[in-house]
Amino acid sequence: MTTLDGPGPRYGLSGDEVAVRERGARLAAELAAEDYAWEEEGRFPWEEYRRLAAEGVLGLTYPVALGGQGGSRLDAVLLQEQLAARSFVMTEAVHIALNGPAYAIAAAGPATLAKEWTPRVLAGDSMIAIAITEYDAGTSLGDIATTFRRLAHGSVQVDGHKCFVTAGELADAMLVIGRFGGQGMRGMGAVLVPRDTPGVSIEKTYRKLGGNAMPEAAVRFDRCVVPAHSVVVEGDPTSTDGVKAVLHMYDAMRLGIAAICLGVAQGSIDRVVEHLRTRTQGGRRLADHQGLRWTWARLALQVEQARLLTYRAARLVDEQGFPSAAETAMAKLVASEVAVAASDAAIQAFGWRGIVRDEAHPAERIARETRGWTIAGGTTESALNSLARNLFDG
Repeated sequence: MTTLDGPGPRYGLSGDEVAVRERGARLAAELAAEDYAWEEEGRFPWEEYRRLAAEGVLGLTYPVALGGQGGSRLDAVLLQEQLAARSFVMTEAVHIALNGPAYAIAAAGPATLAKEWTPRVLAGDSMIAIAITEYDAGTSLGDIATTFRRLAHGSVQVDGHKCFVTAGELADAMLVIGRFGGQGMRGMGAVLVPRDTPGVSIEKTYRKLGGNAMPEAAVRFDRCVVPAHSVVVEGDPTSTDGVKAVLHMYDAMRLGIAAICLGVAQGSIDRVVEHLRTRTQGGRRLADHQGLRWTWARLALQVEQARLLTYRAARLVDEQGFPSAAETAMAKLVASEVAVAASDAAIQAFGWRGIVRDEAHPAERIARETRGWTIAGGTTESALNSLARNLFDG
């Protein structure tokens, strides 16, 4: 079993992959001290984020030609898993850089756009958010109402309203998902819109159950005009190829969420195991009570199952580094569910320490932060629907 302090079994990892994992553990241990304050104050730690950028962390998965390190999708998973076990705030920020819109643009977008934005993201000076969810279109992408209209000189006009944009208030640009005509799943595409484009407005920033250092925003796009090279995926109004391309890019983000959930779940297990080993009642260690032993043995088993699924998905990538949709859905589903289960069980195991809101007792905060991952990046139900389609309609 992987723990916070020990290297654990290698899972078939190469020496370079083990080094990435150990690097992640070292960096997280140095950064985690302020994690509680960042969340409580809803404050994003730009200074620490740029420090990670200077260490090359944000460029881990990017092509060398664009200033990255050419690392693999598994490298990203290993790094995030270690960060998540210690610092939820930093792992989410790194996740957006390694797996999000900026990576999609660098790997599969227009070269002009990649050269313009990749250096800013890798330096930690800019974030690019993804804008998908609308008030009447969450999991159902076919209901998205945001429109893209080609103008006479080749530029694109963007009109729409997004309601839950992660890091929307922090980002300098947003990869907006909308449609170039068509209905349902036809005509879908993706266009990059810089935040300073006339017509972009941040309507509201939401405080959440947890994860408030990375706020969610409602954003309106009112006749925003961007250059022709801002189109990352152009949808054909008669085809569903555009939405397939968008969802394939998004699989990297789903896999990143699975990695975060692994780290959060493992962190909960490690903290509880240490508590149960050292706490005694009636002259016996809590760790000697069979009910507790079985509860945490089962959770440890479930984390191992999620880890193996996640590592497998990370190895099954295409030439652009995007993982397989089916394997990623399995990994994200299992990892997010065990993260929620482990964080909830940790509250029970810690007793009063589990429900107080205090820096010295993180179980309550971790449970709040973790809960959203069964929704973000595709709900549990949408993952099950995807797996069922493969099973019954394949």
